Amino acid sequence: MNEVPVVQITTTVNSEEEACRIAEAAVSRKLAACAQVTGPIISYYYWKGEQCREKEWRVSMKTLKNLELNLMDFINEDHPYETPELITMRIETVSEAYLEWMLQTLGD
Repeated sequence: MNEVPVVQITTTVNSEEEACRIAEAAVSRKLAACAQVTGPIISYYYWKGEQCREKEWRVSMKTLKNLELNLMDFINEDHPYETPELITMRIETVSEAYLEWMLQTLGD
């Protein structure tokens, strides 16, 4: 079986406006074929020794593996958090039609 060249990168931010801004910028710069914003969600985590509870919005972006580092660099440079969540998930299977659309969209 061939390796699928698609990954999904997720991050979270503290406002819907910021999530939409990151999603729109990633797509308009052709770093992601598509992006979805979900939320609000409630996140629990430790930060600088304190347990936190915050309302956040998740941005999920699908891209090609060869654009993964570029998209992560963009998010990291443009993110409002000091240490943003940047998680990449490998996609094992994708329909041929969807993959073809992604390849055409991202100009590969």
